Amino acid sequence: MKKSICIEKIFLEVPFYERFKLVKDAGFDYVEFWTWEDKNLDRVVALLKEYHLQVASISGDKIFSLIINEEREPYLEYLARSLKAAHVLDCHYVVIHSNGIDKGKVTNDGAGISYAKKVASMTRTLGEAAKMAEAAGVTLVLEAVNTYSMPGYFLNTTAEAGDIVRVVGSPYLKILYDIWHMQRMEGNMVHFLTQYSDVLGYVHIGDVPERHEPGTGEINFDKIKSTLKSLGYEGVFGFELVPSESSVKCCEILKAF
Repeated sequence: MKKSICIEKIFLEVPFYERFKLVKDAGFDYVEFWTWEDKNLDRVVALLKEYHLQVASISGDKIFSLIINEEREPYLEYLARSLKAAHVLDCHYVVIHSNGIDKGKVTNDGAGISYAKKVASMTRTLGEAAKMAEAAGVTLVLEAVNTYSMPGYFLNTTAEAGDIVRVVGSPYLKILYDIWHMQRMEGNMVHFLTQYSDVLGYVHIGDVPERHEPGTGEINFDKIKSTLKSLGYEGVFGFELVPSESSVKCCEILKAF
């Protein structure tokens, strides 16, 4: 199991480029962050080499939406740039979303577009995106998100994300199962993890309700971990969460997870 620290949420006590050393000092080998466009990739690569770290994932879509057919071309153009960035970073997972997201908010909720057209647009674009990902040797992971914290986000259940991914049918397109989002949105996590284990590509960790480290909320993470082990999941556990105290104390808990 690979454990990845999201440096967009953890070690915010210091500037972005100083977080890499702190991740290594805390005993982790993987980092992840969101958009790559505002980062100096040459500097990131140098830091990865200096501290013997790997990038587990980056985000790949920014302001363009899968559900908007008219945005298909700019979506794919931006994704192509993201895949190039992933190559520079030697990153093997790129996170994608149903909607464009800017500063934590949905850029276009597709108001006035039918549900059927949204699904059709998403499936069509994902089919092309999966071919691009295969050529780049990168796996795209499609994330369902809760609509309490992100109103207007279209893809908000495991079944919707998983079924679309199954229809596309590419080993380079999987789902990102975010435990914090899905416990808030639908619960019944053991069921959904089991039912969609064939398309499970990445797992994000955060306890409910406050999105702190495991043990601070209501989720039985021992059961989640044993379920994933029984299902043969050997991928990334990305800690995309907010420390309840300091980042150092948080990472002590995450190290033992």
